[in-house]
Amino acid sequence: MLNLNILKKKKPVRIFAMFLGVLAASTICVNPASADETVSVNGTTLYRDFQVYSGGGSYVITAVPIGGSPVDPVVHLYRGTSRAGYDFYSATVSGDFLARDDDGGGGLTAYLSGTLGSGLDNYVIRVSSFAYWASQVYTYPALPYTTATPTESYTLSYTGFSSGTAPAPAPAPVYVRQTSNLTFAQSLYASDTLSDEDGELRKTVDQIMNKYGSLIK
Repeated sequence: MLNLNILKKKKPVRIFAMFLGVLAASTICVNPASADETVSVNGTTLYRDFQVYSGGGSYVITAVPIGGSPVDPVVHLYRGTSRAGYDFYSATVSGDFLARDDDGGGGLTAYLSGTLGSGLDNYVIRVSSFAYWASQVYTYPALPYTTATPTESYTLSYTGFSSGTAPAPAPAPVYVRQTSNLTFAQSLYASDTLSDEDGELRKTVDQIMNKYGSLIK
């Protein structure tokens, strides 16, 4: 059992205990969650972005077609809070563009899995159709995808992320020591009570003040 008297008497122990409390609280805040959501895309809404965050660890993302072929989702994963433009079939996965998948889950199910680096960070999950993703290189069946993007729906599921943006870290406490309207002796005493736990510094100051106090104003 934790000895509370130690926390009262030992400043380093108090600080370490406070650090452990903050660490525990931050771990709870970023505990990965799971989610399931229906996503629809069409010729007007070409893709959907979902803002998530994670404290690191493994993740899984799936987009399952609702309905039969040719309903075919594609999933992209990015680091950050937004992604400008769209990464088509020929785009290279690099930098904040972390991963993508078309049919990795079997059939026409998009599937991504991996491990994120440690530390709290923001991510974007983007869901679109294969029709739009491959529109620069294929036609479907005889028309460009850019003019014939189908209306499709998918079930998006993910684990290892929490919905929203990462919470800002709590600001460090600021301790202010009173310095105005204090005598020289009071200023010394205010300082040594913070760092002189055994009282030796206080004794030295008292000796100096007894001998030279009349000269110090």
